[in-house]
Amino acid sequence: MNTLKTNITIALMILAISLYAQNEYVLKANKVTVAGTSTLHDWESDVTKVEWSGTITIDDGKIAQVNNVLVRIPVESIKSTKGRIMDSKTYEAFNSEKNPYITYKLQHAELNGGVINANGQLTMAGATKAIPLKVKATVGANEEIRLSGSYEMKMTDYKMEPPTAVMGTIKVGDEVTIKFDLTVAPKNIAANK
Repeated sequence: MNTLKTNITIALMILAISLYAQNEYVLKANKVTVAGTSTLHDWESDVTKVEWSGTITIDDGKIAQVNNVLVRIPVESIKSTKGRIMDSKTYEAFNSEKNPYITYKLQHAELNGGVINANGQLTMAGATKAIPLKVKATVGANEEIRLSGSYEMKMTDYKMEPPTAVMGTIKVGDEVTIKFDLTVAPKNIAANK
């Protein structure tokens, strides 16, 4: 009977330590851009709203584990430096009324020094694909973490038709580059600021 009590006590202590060590993180700051080319000029759009959630374990000032990351971007938060006409073409390409969000859901993460090799599901314009991401991760003060990287993709891989204008004489290139620079913080710290 004493062995059973000891085993239960040890199991509860391990569970408590693992729950304590794994913090829920939220987004504190972000800069996300989408850039590409066209037959007229290169272009860049800013993402003005990003939702990020996940759990991260920090051990001795280093990231030990990353889980349950979910990123959501409202399509209509993408704003072009070229104005509203480009924005409306972007929303049309996404069919934003039917597909209002771009989402990324982490499936698996491997840590290699200051790099997170992440594999997840990217969903946009109603299509989902598995994608690998290399994310540079830097742990700062108060266990805030800066996550940065980029990803090159083709719109046609997601069944999106690259936008055109002026009766098809101006065409957007199929390839785009998404760049991200996010700062995430433990939820309990972020809530107190």
